[in-house]
Amino acid sequence: MGALRIAVVGLGLIGRQRAEAIGRIEGATLAATVDPVGGDPDAIAGAPHHATLAELPSDAYDAAVVAVPHDRAFAVAASVLETGRPVLIEKPLGVLGIEARRLEALAASLPLPSFVGYNYRYLPAIGELLRRTASGELGELRNVDMLVGHGGHPGSGASWKLDPARAGGGVLLDPGVHLLDLLLQLAPAAGPVAIEATRGFWPTGIEEDVVAAFRDERLIATVRVSHIRWVNTFRVEVFGEHGYAIAEGRGGNYGPMTLRLGRRWAWTDAGAISQRDSEEVRDFGTRNDSLRDELAAVVAIWRGEGAPAGEPRPAGMSEARRITELCERLYRRIA
Repeated sequence: MGALRIAVVGLGLIGRQRAEAIGRIEGATLAATVDPVGGDPDAIAGAPHHATLAELPSDAYDAAVVAVPHDRAFAVAASVLETGRPVLIEKPLGVLGIEARRLEALAASLPLPSFVGYNYRYLPAIGELLRRTASGELGELRNVDMLVGHGGHPGSGASWKLDPARAGGGVLLDPGVHLLDLLLQLAPAAGPVAIEATRGFWPTGIEEDVVAAFRDERLIATVRVSHIRWVNTFRVEVFGEHGYAIAEGRGGNYGPMTLRLGRRWAWTDAGAISQRDSEEVRDFGTRNDSLRDELAAVVAIWRGEGAPAGEPRPAGMSEARRITELCERLYRRIA
């Protein structure tokens, strides 16, 4: 099989990173880029550039990455799927459940699966946390706490992500859906029991600080997302009856990616000084290759090779639709 030809639609921050990553993925080649304001058309691997998707011949690519603002993503993804090509669409899968279900149905009619970009699964500390939890090492899970906080910048108010008409919502939708994805990986049956949100700092009126509580029998979980934390923060804490795992950092200005693993009452072991001293600590550094690693897994599946054993699986359409529907339920509670 020859190299899989991938078109990238949207050359913002994420689209450009995806396009650049294709050159580092075996078995894939960048077929074209599409963006009305994509800058220098020769800036990425010399691939042909088009201002609109309509200009891109349908026989010029085998699959597409869709990385456009939320208000355009549904129409763009639907157009690609209707040509018979699978997509990797950046999260979320639509801003409404009806959009997610429509895209899921379109994708289901194709021979190759489509996926949604939930790249936090591919952060190395998170991947290891999910593996350790799934193995039963932590025992029955009793509490999960997740936080992502953006510091923003003085010009953030002019960004499309803070424009409710273009983004479809505020921090609950983006980046909050990343945490909802991780929650459903850890506790698929968890359901919301409470949510609070505030507005007012950013003039666009989006919900800018949200905390939601979830429950699944004896498990209690919280999800906290904020755009008024002046230091970028990412943390996931999982505590079971046998032990715990605490992942922090996302690389870059979110700090190094680390994972702390501990056993219940390990401080009582002979020679132990304290609980923290007894922990296994793993440092994954500051380089975040999650966008590339996720796309590499998608390419492997599209090429019929399957996802690498022991590695995270990219989010399928049904998983992503469930996340969108959960987010929609939460918005009804804070409307």
